[in-house]
Amino acid sequence: MDFRRAPLQLLCALALIAACGDDSTVVTGATEGDGETSTSTTGATSETTGSGLCVDDAQCEDDNPCTANRCAGNGECLVEAVVSNACRPQIIVDYPPRGSTLKGTPGTPVVTVSGQVLGPAGGITELTLNGAPLEIDGEGKFTHDVLATPGGNILDFNAVDVLGSTRRRVQSFLWSTEYRQPEVPGEQMVPEGLAFYLSQAALDDGDNSAPADDIASVLGIALANFDIAALLDPKTPITSTAGYDVYLTKMTFGSTKVGLQGTDGGLFLSAALKDVVGDLKFDCTTPACILLGGDGTGGLKIDTIEVQADTMIWVDAQGQVVVTVLSSETTLKADDVDIWSNNAWTNFLLGIIKPFIMNGIVNDIVTQLDTTIETQLGPALATALNTLEVNALFELPELGGGGTKIPVNLVTEFADTIFNDGVAPPDPSPPQGGKIVQKGGGYFTMDVTPHKNEGVPSRVGCGSSDEVLTLPMAAEVEIGLADDMINQVLYGAWRGGLLEFEVPPELAESASVKVNNFLASGMLAPTASDCKDPKLLLATIGDLRFDASLVVLDKPMTFTAFTSMVVRLEIAAEGKSISIGIPEVVDIRTELNANEDNMIEAESLIASQLEKGLIDTVIMALG
Repeated sequence: MDFRRAPLQLLCALALIAACGDDSTVVTGATEGDGETSTSTTGATSETTGSGLCVDDAQCEDDNPCTANRCAGNGECLVEAVVSNACRPQIIVDYPPRGSTLKGTPGTPVVTVSGQVLGPAGGITELTLNGAPLEIDGEGKFTHDVLATPGGNILDFNAVDVLGSTRRRVQSFLWSTEYRQPEVPGEQMVPEGLAFYLSQAALDDGDNSAPADDIASVLGIALANFDIAALLDPKTPITSTAGYDVYLTKMTFGSTKVGLQGTDGGLFLSAALKDVVGDLKFDCTTPACILLGGDGTGGLKIDTIEVQADTMIWVDAQGQVVVTVLSSETTLKADDVDIWSNNAWTNFLLGIIKPFIMNGIVNDIVTQLDTTIETQLGPALATALNTLEVNALFELPELGGGGTKIPVNLVTEFADTIFNDGVAPPDPSPPQGGKIVQKGGGYFTMDVTPHKNEGVPSRVGCGSSDEVLTLPMAAEVEIGLADDMINQVLYGAWRGGLLEFEVPPELAESASVKVNNFLASGMLAPTASDCKDPKLLLATIGDLRFDASLVVLDKPMTFTAFTSMVVRLEIAAEGKSISIGIPEVVDIRTELNANEDNMIEAESLIASQLEKGLIDTVIMALG
């Protein structure tokens, strides 16, 4: 880094003046090599050589405390800009204040930025805001309308004066039409903060075998405990006829199958017992039947006993998913029941006992299956859906690198369920499946930051409409987090001290820079939004303030800096776990003001080093 002051050469125009040294200097603006500028002066009052060239420094004095003037050996007046805080441009922003949370009008996302730029060394030749020129009046005042987006917005001012001195001001603000301040768990929740989409395959892929990979398979595990034997009384005959007492002594089933189909407002649930078999005993009770052959045995078989039911799925006042069984039916017919005898002399009984079997044990099985759906499978389905409630403790690392974790409580509560059959109405219909919507909030567990503001800006449809959490509904299972939900977690971490830390020396130290003290304080919570680019989830970390005491090239340097950056967020889900990471910093801007005049020219070096270290730290800690 070259710390030399760049001289500005002021050339006396002999054709226009008789002598150098007048008290006033007019800058012509013709710039020559090495940053020197030729100037001409009028009204000479000092002695000259007679040729119009200066002979001493006094003849070059322009009474500008922000310039250093001297007479060069060739008789030309050389003027050097004084590099000092008093002489460099001053950018004053009256509105908005630094680190502010602004509340706007729906449909009118405009913020009027106003302020003043001063040039103590002379006039201001250029003032830009985010790279675009600003118009200033004769007093250096400016007013400019900025198009704001919900969430974080950065204002980057740059000023240049007639002597080439510069000044930068970087500040941020949050904007929305409404804010939430989540402080007490359960309050100030985002109405649609989180949602799960379950496709038809996630509800039921048609395969109930282990391992359970859909909800129907989970219910199948519950149905496998169906106690069919409890429906039997092997000591009581199911009928007594023609000298025989007929007993059903044993009954089993081979497997179960539960089916789920998305319908408008709920699910169509089916529960089936497959390969049902039973043992029959024909007990001869009269001499006549003894003559026929006496006692006998037999059996019965039913390929499938299935009960089907419509359900309605909704959320109650306590925020729990409820499954209500509306109606049920079975399509089992007499022909579906096969009865046989192992002895020819008892075959005549089969036609007699079949109605008793149908109206007795088979009817009992159907009734019990119906009861099982209502009392077991319905509640089990509700339990399975209620497990989707996401209540978790997020722990974000404090950026100082000391290993401190910032805990944030993520609290959710079911808000709505939306199930569809995939056909009109509605037209067009969402795919067959279900969407489970939860309201949620992020809550700090300790209040550390000294900065207070309006809270978390709502996305509000990117400033133009009500916020609705939408999902693509293209994958088998989808989890969606609203920007507002993410921002509540980030706000909770900010309140908990995420951006309050002592900067580790390695962030800024090098062979030429030593750190005495370096403190960081984030004036605004990191705020995510996809309003700038719908394909990217970006977060703004605005007005991260640094106060530092360094030694640069053996010279003391103290400064205050403000950094605003835009990072890319990455949301990942595995099971019920959700993680938020920062894999990339896409933009970073820093205003750094040295308090010592002799260290002003080191500002760009330190700002660059600070930005590099900050990028590495953020990605390492939160990537």
